[in-house]
Amino acid sequence: MDGRDLVRSVKAVGSAGAAQGLRAVRAAWRRRRADAAGLPERGAERARVPGPVREVDPGPGGGVVRFARSELRITVTAGGAVFWGWDGAEPEPSYALADRCPVPDPRAVLEPDKDGAWRVVAERVTVIVSRHGAIEVQTPGGVLLRRELPPRWWEPAAGGGARWMQRSEVGADARFFGLGGR
Repeated sequence: MDGRDLVRSVKAVGSAGAAQGLRAVRAAWRRRRADAAGLPERGAERARVPGPVREVDPGPGGGVVRFARSELRITVTAGGAVFWGWDGAEPEPSYALADRCPVPDPRAVLEPDKDGAWRVVAERVTVIVSRHGAIEVQTPGGVLLRRELPPRWWEPAAGGGARWMQRSEVGADARFFGLGGR
């Protein structure tokens, strides 16, 4: 059941009475379960997070931050665009780019920050990576534009592909454009 179903159910309880509202809640719950019926059973899984920072390799426009179980590549372009990708993800090929990937900003450098964090300081943006993998995109003045929480993933105990979850936070009045942004 998602938020819309819950709101619909609450409205139904208020307008049609408790019995009709309970039927609406049951129907929403069944729809949710019906969507998952065709998926194979996952079995036992092991939850994972990147872990603490182990190593940092500066590169053009940013660099690579290696954690205990993952690695993060950060690149800031001369125009202020930021790319970050986990575990070998590269900016190209991408259907978000009309042409080639913009060139990295040679002035953007990966440097240590406080509390074991690292940051990429560029002319138009500052990207801070915490020691556990959270990413903050800020203006040069320190105003927070976006926060990405560390990714979480679940690996099947029997082996196979993992499933990932990534959460981001933006201000209530934020206008953030790009893939995955709203």
